[in-house]
Amino acid sequence: MISRYKDPAQAIHFNDQWAQALLQLNGLQLHPHTLTTDWGQTRVWIHTPQRRIYETVVFFPGFEASSLVWLVGQGINSMSKNYRLCLVDINGQPGFSEGVSLKPGTDEYGHWTRQVLGQLGISRATLIGHALGALICLKACRIAPELVKKAILVNPAGIQPLSLSVALLRYYLLALRGPSYSSLQAFLREAVFSPLAPPLNPAQEKLLIDFQCYTLSSFDLTPWWHQSLAKEELVSVHTPLYLVLGAQDQLYPYQATLSRATQQLPSLVSVTVLPTLGHSLQGNPVLFSALRSILAHGD
Repeated sequence: MISRYKDPAQAIHFNDQWAQALLQLNGLQLHPHTLTTDWGQTRVWIHTPQRRIYETVVFFPGFEASSLVWLVGQGINSMSKNYRLCLVDINGQPGFSEGVSLKPGTDEYGHWTRQVLGQLGISRATLIGHALGALICLKACRIAPELVKKAILVNPAGIQPLSLSVALLRYYLLALRGPSYSSLQAFLREAVFSPLAPPLNPAQEKLLIDFQCYTLSSFDLTPWWHQSLAKEELVSVHTPLYLVLGAQDQLYPYQATLSRATQQLPSLVSVTVLPTLGHSLQGNPVLFSALRSILAHGD
């Protein structure tokens, strides 16, 4: 199945302008690379540190997101001196990768990730995924365990189904049916961000909302599967796994994720619950402090 922009030329212009604005606001030097996979071209944004020896960390975003959302809040900048950072746009999702959608109920995400890591020249890397990106990390650990040193799953999809209360569903439907700045701002603030986390500055929030407004009005997304992975698939993962959960996550409430993960992920090393983190990353400094600690674990 194919997800596609209604006007590809206009989409290229929007995404280019949006990416440049976010890169300029963040200040981190990233260079775009285009890879060819069995599911079409994949865009990866790469930062290489100015040191002779370094490890590679590969980031995957959540559903309906560009990989560049990891730049919001500048938390990722604290990793830039010690790690090669690779931010991957997911095929079939909005952004710069092509629109061939992978099937979550199969091993396609795992094979796609193997091809991406192989073309990046990675022998072993740490994977960090948020939501859908975390599900992709689990798939990669099953299909290409020899390429994955460890995987850090942030508010993961796949361990429990998506949860939308009646109140949250109302905000979501308002944003979906009539995407506007105000409806998207309300949905993000009420359902995705955490009111306990440090607020985004207006320029950062505007860029996130602009991306979502354009995506909802201009991108035909293949319907996506939000169910949990089967027990047989979870117990077959043997790569060291680290969970980072937001206590304020309303889309994947952390208690249910924690319960199933501790029962069905035999290689789970640790769980970090962040009291102020919601579903969104928001460049949360506490989150990136936790990520740095996990990256240093066992090195």
